[in-house]
Amino acid sequence: MFGVRGWVRVESFTDPAENLLDYARWRVSTRSGHRILCPQEGRWHGPGLIVQLGTEDGGLIADRDAAAALVNAEICVSRTELPALPEGEVYWSDLVGLRVIGIDDEALGNVTAVLKNPAHPILQVGAEPGLLIPFVRGAIVESVDLERGEIRVQWASDYAL
Repeated sequence: MFGVRGWVRVESFTDPAENLLDYARWRVSTRSGHRILCPQEGRWHGPGLIVQLGTEDGGLIADRDAAAALVNAEICVSRTELPALPEGEVYWSDLVGLRVIGIDDEALGNVTAVLKNPAHPILQVGAEPGLLIPFVRGAIVESVDLERGEIRVQWASDYAL
């Protein structure tokens, strides 16, 4: 939460982070359920984004108590609002669930998460902590085939980061 006028601090996983403000409707999930909220204003403030949110019917999250109800909420954007990607590119969410095939066709497991890392994303394969594989196309990731549901990598189950 940020301030008494209902602004909230958000952690964005878009790249760049401020692209989150480009989406007109957010599905915001809290312990008490979910609702659709719409960013009205947003800007960088210190280490992250702060946002003034509104409701679908034109109302505004305008006080401290309404903003406090959003603490630790999760923000999602509908797949239909995402821009089309260039050929060969994928959204991280598309990778979750794919089978990972390593050296000598070794089945390494399924992607359970894609972790943000300054140098490159990391595929988490299997239950946490799981096998961690750098998502570096060419050097490590040979191919991503969404239709077949698999990622081929130059990696083995006994490799460690």
